[in-house]
Amino acid sequence: PLMKLGVSILPRHDRFGLKTFVRLVFVVWSAGSIGSLGGCVANQIYNTTPDQYLATVIEPDANQVGLDFAIIEFDEFGMFWDRDQLEDTIDLIERRNSEADRGIVVFTYTHGWMNNADQSREASDLSRFREWSRGLASRLEAQGDSAPGHVVAVYLAWRGATIRLPLLDVSTFWDRKRTAERVASYPMLETLIRIKSAGQSRPDSKVVVSGHSMGGMILIKTLAPSLNALLLHQGEGGVSKLTNMLVVHNAAFDALSTFQFIDYLKLNQVTAELHMSDGTVVPAPGPIMLSITSEADWVTDIAYPAGQIVDQRSISFRRDLGEGTPDQSYLSTRAQGHVEYLISHRAWVEDGEVKLKRIEGAYNDAPFWIVQVSEDICKDHGDIFNPRYNELYRRILHLNKIFETDVQTWVRRLPQDGVGRTE
Repeated sequence: PLMKLGVSILPRHDRFGLKTFVRLVFVVWSAGSIGSLGGCVANQIYNTTPDQYLATVIEPDANQVGLDFAIIEFDEFGMFWDRDQLEDTIDLIERRNSEADRGIVVFTYTHGWMNNADQSREASDLSRFREWSRGLASRLEAQGDSAPGHVVAVYLAWRGATIRLPLLDVSTFWDRKRTAERVASYPMLETLIRIKSAGQSRPDSKVVVSGHSMGGMILIKTLAPSLNALLLHQGEGGVSKLTNMLVVHNAAFDALSTFQFIDYLKLNQVTAELHMSDGTVVPAPGPIMLSITSEADWVTDIAYPAGQIVDQRSISFRRDLGEGTPDQSYLSTRAQGHVEYLISHRAWVEDGEVKLKRIEGAYNDAPFWIVQVSEDICKDHGDIFNPRYNELYRRILHLNKIFETDVQTWVRRLPQDGVGRTE
């Protein structure tokens, strides 16, 4: 709360003045307070039986789209608390796929900082994602026979919360960030690949993977290297992507890693395609990966750089990435959604309508969109379930016909003859 108050009075574009001072004060304060933290939120599994981690929220029938909700929990080192959670979730997805008259859509969500799998908490990401999934089922029902006939929502949980004390909970940011980096591990990769395989076991089903804050970082660190490997080995023939779309919201992920990934996509001329059930292939008007960040998100704009500066004080950086390109130090200490060089689109509200526009001449013209949105679309770090935000989110998903059963998303690496290296 004190950070939010301080940030609210700072000039919006003051990159090296008062904002820098606030970052330094915040680092000193956090360094002192973090040592006094206890394990106020237990390191434990929250859902031990199938009736706790699997639930049918809406029974499917001929007149309505059904909804199941599943929870899979990971510990401090990214290991499964209970592998049965994964196995039972995969069984559920496969069963719904076999029963459905038309395809299903599997929507995963990996939460971020200050959240976990405790269902007793009100106003948590778990409860918000469950309600968002209800809304998705209702919208698909209204869409009719062109849409998937069932939704399986999967909440991928880790220990994002360790303390509930006001003010002190803010100082857990960097400790939880290090934990999130460990969660981006082999069990998470196995989970995402097996969900993809089960979810897309029939051609009219879809899988969308999404995450917020550090959860977004977990997903990018887990999936981006796998996508790179697929494209290197068989990319010129096209590959069915690991998901129909990867979406991250206010991602706590560094701009240097993002720059390297976008540079790879550009160098290899990676493109997204829509493959229709009748054999038609067309360029995808939307991205294969989507990052949405609010310009008003103080966590990724202020706290994240403060922690990165402290964590990386002993690292040597290059300053010669190319003319006009920010140096490694700058990119490494900023979150991807706050670096102008990487932003591909902007979104804002004008006359009550949400507007989205590509930045003309932007360096980032790859199918990894980084969209920066105004405060009236997303007012802070956690404000990702409000109507305006979701209107923008749905609009981008619909560009690639994510909720239409006769389309699948593919990616392809164009032939490399005559392609020069980027610096």
